[in-house]
Amino acid sequence: MSNYKDRVVVTGIGIICANGKNVEEFWRNVSNNQSGIRVVSSISMAGINTEYAGEIDGYKPEEHFTPEEVEKYDIAGQLSIIAAREAVQVAQFDLAAHDPYRVGVILGTSLGGMRSGEKFHEQWVKEGIEHADPSLLYNYVIHIPVDSVSHDLKIKGPKSVISNACAAGTNSIGYAADMIRSGKADAMFAGGVDPLCRLSMSGFNTLGALAPEPCAPFSKSSGLNIGEGAGVLFLERMDLALERGATILGEVLSYALSADAYHITAPDPAGAGGMRSMRRTLEKAGLPETAVDYINGHGTGTNANDSSEPIGVRTLFGNSVPVSSTKSMIGHMLGAAGASEGVISVLAINNSFIPATINFDYEADKFKELDFVRDTGRTQELGTVMSNSFAFGGNNASILFGKYKQDREVPALAAKKRVLITGVGALAGNSANVEEVFAKFQAGESTFSAIEGFDTAQYVSTHGAQIPEVPYRKLVNPALLRRMDDLGKQATATAKMALDDAKLKVDSKNSERIGVLFATGTGPLKTVEAFNRTVILKGAEAAEALLFPNTVMNAAAGHICLNFKIKGPTTTITSGGTAGINSLFYATQLIQNGDADAVIVVTGDEFNETMVAGHSRVPGYLTPGSQAKAFGEGLDGTVLGEACVAFLVESEESALARGAKVYGELKGFGLTSDHSGPARVNRQGEEWSKSFELALQEAGLTVDQVDYVAAAASGNRVFDTAEARALHRVIGGKAPISAPKAYFGEALATSGMIGALSALYAIGHNNIPQIPGMEQPFSEAEGLDLVIGGNRERAVEHALVSSFSFGGNYQALVIGRYEK
Repeated sequence: MSNYKDRVVVTGIGIICANGKNVEEFWRNVSNNQSGIRVVSSISMAGINTEYAGEIDGYKPEEHFTPEEVEKYDIAGQLSIIAAREAVQVAQFDLAAHDPYRVGVILGTSLGGMRSGEKFHEQWVKEGIEHADPSLLYNYVIHIPVDSVSHDLKIKGPKSVISNACAAGTNSIGYAADMIRSGKADAMFAGGVDPLCRLSMSGFNTLGALAPEPCAPFSKSSGLNIGEGAGVLFLERMDLALERGATILGEVLSYALSADAYHITAPDPAGAGGMRSMRRTLEKAGLPETAVDYINGHGTGTNANDSSEPIGVRTLFGNSVPVSSTKSMIGHMLGAAGASEGVISVLAINNSFIPATINFDYEADKFKELDFVRDTGRTQELGTVMSNSFAFGGNNASILFGKYKQDREVPALAAKKRVLITGVGALAGNSANVEEVFAKFQAGESTFSAIEGFDTAQYVSTHGAQIPEVPYRKLVNPALLRRMDDLGKQATATAKMALDDAKLKVDSKNSERIGVLFATGTGPLKTVEAFNRTVILKGAEAAEALLFPNTVMNAAAGHICLNFKIKGPTTTITSGGTAGINSLFYATQLIQNGDADAVIVVTGDEFNETMVAGHSRVPGYLTPGSQAKAFGEGLDGTVLGEACVAFLVESEESALARGAKVYGELKGFGLTSDHSGPARVNRQGEEWSKSFELALQEAGLTVDQVDYVAAAASGNRVFDTAEARALHRVIGGKAPISAPKAYFGEALATSGMIGALSALYAIGHNNIPQIPGMEQPFSEAEGLDLVIGGNRERAVEHALVSSFSFGGNYQALVIGRYEK
C-alpha cells in the first residue's frame, strides 16, 4: 500500500560540475572514466592538507548571465540556475504556457550562499561591522539557490530547501516527487547545489577527512575530495508528460529516509541505517532486492563510509549487484552529491551503461566479493537503479529510478490519513515551556526586554526576546550534552518536552516508526561564526575540530535522534521563515506515505550578537525601539526573537491506539512563491494571498469558517504591507487577526510554529490573543479585524496560520479542532 496516487517521471536533467558544464560534456567524461578532480584555483587552499577538489574548470559567470545578473546572484544561485535552465530545456517544457503556481523547486544544499557570507564575515572581522557590505547578506541565506531559480524561471509553486548535509540532493528529489504526488504541483525542479568554500574545506581538513590526492572510494579510502556544482532533475506527473508528448528519461519509483542514531559524524559501522533506507525504498516500490540492476553508492573515499555502506549492501543484496562511486570523478558535492548522482542514474538507464569507480586500488579492496565496477565502465541493460546518500548526523537517503514502462505495476493506494498534533514543547522569549507561552498569550503581554549578554551600543536594536536559562541536564542525556552547541541543546530539550507531553516513549519497538524533522531559518549561526572567525584570523590549520560537526544545518536533528535513539526518517528544512510550516507539511507526507506513524517536528532559531550585528546592516529591518509594532501605526522595524518549538504529530490511528490527547488537526496547507528575486517580496501580496486560498481549499473551508488568523506581521513596513494586502484580498474583516511576532519577535522558521502554537492556544482556550501594545493600525491594515485593546473571547474551530520568507516564499496552514 502506498500514497503514490500519481506516477512521477523525469523529463529533463541539467548539470554543471567538475567534469562537465552541461549534460553532454558531463556524460562523455563520466562514460570515458575521466576525472574532473584537479588542483584548486578558485579559493585559497592555504592551511589545507590537499590541493585537490572537484572544481569546475574555468567557470565564467558572464558566459551565462548579464552583468546585472552576475551582480545579483551568488555563485550558488548561478550554478542552480544554469542546471535548472538546462533541465527545462531538455524537458522541452513551456513554462510560460503552464500555470506558474503548479511548478515549484526544491533543492538540497549544505552551504547555500556561504561564499557571500564568507566575504561579509571577513569584512566584518578585519574592517569592522560598519564597513561590511550589507548586499552580501542578501545572498548569504541558505535558501538563495531556490529564490534565484524561481526568480529566473518565473515560477510560483512550492519552494523548499533541504539541508541534511550529504543526503540533501537525494532527499530533495524524493520530496519533490512527494509534492507532485500530493497534488501540490504538476512539475518540480529538484536537485542540489554547493560551491567550494573555505568553511567546508577547513572543516573537513580539521577532521583529517581530505585525501591528499584524487580520491579512491571503496579501496584505498584515504579521504575525500570536495566537489562543487549543481544537478537538477525536472520531474512531472506522468500523465502530463504523456499528454504533451515528452521524452521520458526515467521514473522516480520511490525513496526513503532513515537515521543511524549512532554518532554525530561517523556512520553506523554495521551499515544498519543505510540498509534501512535501502530496504524501505524497495518496500515502497513493491520490488524485491533482485530487481536492482545497479547501485550508485555513496562512496566518499573515507574509511568509515567506505566500510559501512558495503556491509549494508552485502547484507541486503548479497554480492551480485554492481556498485560504483562516481565521486571518484567529480568529488563529493555535499548537498549536490545526490543530485549529480541522480543525473548519473538517469543517464546510466538511458545509455545502458554503468559508470566506474576510478583510481581503484585492487590490493586495498576490503570487499572483493562485491561486484565493484572498477576503473572502467560496463555496458549493461538497466531497468532499476538505486542511488544512496549517507550523511553527517546519521542521515540516510536512498532513491530508486526506473526505466519508463507505461504498464508498470504500482502498489495499491492507501487510504488518506488524518494527522494530529498530540504533543508540544517550547522555549520562546522569556518562556521556558508551553504553559508559560500560553500564559503570555492569555495575558496579552510581549516578552521583549533589554538585550543581555553583549553590548548593543554599535547596533540598531537594543531589545529582543531571549529565552531564559534552561536546566538542560534534566532534559538531555548528560553524556551527549557536552558535544552539543546551543541550538542542539534547545532542539533536544524541546523534543523531550513534546515527547513527555504526548506521553510517547521511544523504544526498540517503535524507534523506526518515529521520524525527526528539524527546521531552521539561520541554523547554528553562533557556531558557524566562531568556527569561521578562527579560520579568518588564524588560518584553516587553526580551525577547531570540535566545532565543525555542529556547523552543519542538520546537526540538531542528529542530536535529537542520537539522544532518543530514533531511527525513522529524518531531515532538515532551511527555507527561511516558511521552514516551520513546511516541516509540518513534510511530516504529514511521511505519515501519509507510511514512512512513519509519528514525527517530531522541531524548529529552532538563535538570538545572539551575530544575528543582531548582521541585521543591523540591513536598513529598516530592526526597530530602534522596544516593541515590534506589527501592523501598527508608526511601525519602524522588527525585534529579533530566540525560540525553539516542537510538535509531535501522528496519524489518527496511532494517536487513538495509545489514547493520546489531541491539541488539533493539520487540515490544509497552501504553498506558493513569487519570483520577485533574492531578499525581496511582492509588495502587492498576490502570491501570499494564494497560499491562504490553497490552504482553505485543501481544508474544505470557506473564509466564513475561519475563526482566527495568526499573521506573520513583525513591524517591518515592507513585509507587513505585503501581508496586509494579501489578507485584505482573502480575509478582509471576516476573521479576527493577531500577530504572534508581537509577543516573541522575529524568530524566522520558528515564528511559523509559534503562530501554530497560538492557534492551538486559541482552539484550546476559546480565546484569541490581542496584538500587544497596538493602539491604531497603520494605513494598509485598516479594515482588517485586528485584535486590539484586549483578548477576544470566542469559540475557535479553525485557525489559519501565515508564514513567509524574504525571497518570495509563502506557506499557510489550517489547524482545526479535532473531532472523531
